[in-house]
Amino acid sequence: MSGDKYIKQAIIASLCNHPDAEKYRQRAFSAGNLEKMVEAMASQLNTLTKADFLSPDDDGRFIIDSPSAWNNFQKIVKQVEAAGDKFTYEDFTRPLSPSDQDKTLLESARVNNGLANVFSFEVWHGRYSEMEHLWYKVPVPNRRELFHNEGFISADLKRKMFEAEGKTMPEDRLAKAGLTVADIRSVLQGRGDISQTAETLQKAGDCFRKEYALMTDAYGDTAFSSSSAWEKYDTVIKTLGQNNERLEVGDYIKQVSYVKSILSRAAENKALNKVFTPAHWENRLPDMLNLWSHVLDGWKTSSMTSNDFDNAYAEAESLTYARSFAALQVTGKADLLKPLNADSAEKPVLPLGLKAVWDKFETVQAELAQRGAPLTIADLRTPSGQMGNSCLISAAKYGHFEAVSGIARKSGEAITLDDFMSRDRHGNMLISILAEKNQLPLAFAPELWAGRVGEMKTLWAQVNVAHRNQVDFRQAEIAAKQATLKQKKGGIKLLRPKGP
Repeated sequence: MSGDKYIKQAIIASLCNHPDAEKYRQRAFSAGNLEKMVEAMASQLNTLTKADFLSPDDDGRFIIDSPSAWNNFQKIVKQVEAAGDKFTYEDFTRPLSPSDQDKTLLESARVNNGLANVFSFEVWHGRYSEMEHLWYKVPVPNRRELFHNEGFISADLKRKMFEAEGKTMPEDRLAKAGLTVADIRSVLQGRGDISQTAETLQKAGDCFRKEYALMTDAYGDTAFSSSSAWEKYDTVIKTLGQNNERLEVGDYIKQVSYVKSILSRAAENKALNKVFTPAHWENRLPDMLNLWSHVLDGWKTSSMTSNDFDNAYAEAESLTYARSFAALQVTGKADLLKPLNADSAEKPVLPLGLKAVWDKFETVQAELAQRGAPLTIADLRTPSGQMGNSCLISAAKYGHFEAVSGIARKSGEAITLDDFMSRDRHGNMLISILAEKNQLPLAFAPELWAGRVGEMKTLWAQVNVAHRNQVDFRQAEIAAKQATLKQKKGGIKLLRPKGP
């Protein structure tokens, strides 16, 4: 170890009144020269750094890991700040030594009765959120003992911290409206009316804020730990939206202490479908994908599967780009196949892949017919959007396959067996999507299969037995054969598949 390091350890030990301070001084220099040495170091700007306080001695011990060091922790804080640094959440939660993962600076403070010096204005001024995050790492019994309450940060300290950041403590704002944190949690988890609470806050010059909805209990859990709160989730989101507030990805995945995140609570309460409501993610598609990436595989059941998410995302995508399409003047079908996100690096989003377009498809198709440029099945095979589904599959998922059948009739182009057996990215065939929507009769309409009864039988073999009650296949087959004969006798050209 270098001489400078010995000197620094001697200074630290002396600064903290460490019981072995004399030993450290003797190791570096005689006690009589300490003051002169300190002056010499200061004149050379060789100040102590945070790393010096967090470094072990030759015996592998940490000077800071002692009662005397914690009694003098404010001196250490001042020295670290003088060096242009500060203690962070990571400093307190990182193991002091690789060989002892349980021994952190925070644990040292707890064992050596130094928590009062850790949770002080001097250490955290301007960084309340970071301090609060660390606070919930302390066991509840120790927290109760420190500030003599149920385990919350002292109101006086919290108020001082907020004022230093130019803010008003949430509890003080609620108090002006005659409300408490307990009142808010009761409304979210009980039978209270959120709109009435919002009205009470409004009368006091406030509003129903996100920070109120996300306030935690002594263990770090939000109101969404309760299933009853999820019953009011949509109302909460709408109420926040009235004040231009919304839950962000960070709010959903934030984990305070050792309790579950809001996203985890959603999965636990079978409410992922509520979190990923398409309307909540309009114009926030990257955030929606980001949040879904935090959903564990084991959660992707019941309330929302991966397939369900893709459908929700497609609808959010439609909501996001619907206005862009509405602003366009459709002069031909090329406009329906022109990417709405041409200037971005995303996958092409086509108007023809949007739910908003299919919901008013009759109007769109009529406009195209007037211009002599009707859509074809070949057009519908074009992929669109982040999920990469063909517009044909998207139309089926949006419940507009009847319009697809109409396009086939008007264009004289058949929907092929391959079309019906095409798949989305989860392997779901188009025919299966129609079956899930109880729309199999559209797929087995006799006129679609005139001249192709064999292919019709092949497709029927792909239909799950559980869905076959939607169609009387024997009657459909007979009708398809009759349609074939009728077309042949009438000299009418049979619909034949065209190349993709």
